[in-house]
Amino acid sequence: MGLLAVRLGVELSLFMAEAMFILSDDRRSMTYFCFLTLFKTKMDRRGPAVRRLYRVIQQVYATYIKPKNLVYIDGGKSTQSKLMGTFRQDFVSAIRGLAHIVSTLEIGCLVKPSVFEQYNRELKKLEKNLGSVKDVSEAYGFAREAIESEILPLWKSLFETNSQVIKLDKTIISELIRPLLNELNKEICARSLASLVIKPDD
Repeated sequence: MGLLAVRLGVELSLFMAEAMFILSDDRRSMTYFCFLTLFKTKMDRRGPAVRRLYRVIQQVYATYIKPKNLVYIDGGKSTQSKLMGTFRQDFVSAIRGLAHIVSTLEIGCLVKPSVFEQYNRELKKLEKNLGSVKDVSEAYGFAREAIESEILPLWKSLFETNSQVIKLDKTIISELIRPLLNELNKEICARSLASLVIKPDD
């Protein structure tokens, strides 16, 4: 069952990586999609499955997206933002499902075959959705086999008792998140200032 969970983690990671490529015409959209999706799962980012997904995001960004020298544009939107937004909940459900499977196996319990079957259906749904824009991801350089070979070792260590803690590169995470946080802070400040404006008497 552990090997099956590893395989499912790799598959989900590849779907997340493909989503990043689909949105890679706009850095803001890509960042917003990835981190809002993870936030909406309401899962502990220190958990083994979620932490590996964070690592996959930073690895794909550093290796494939960053070299494109995309400029972060406040309020920017990818041409695929609207479509990918309709897939977000499917990603959220898949991440929650994987985290549940991994945590169950970690404490030595068995996962019912029906749970794996349900999870496979969720991944198939993601595969079908992303398949509708596969021409976009491939046009932006998504290469499934190459990325799979890079992230497979990350997931192989999932249940190893002597595995090292998955470390995140704080510099890359900050590079990804900081512009989005700055934009949100600007919006908050603008709203606060607007609320302070005194309307003239009639």
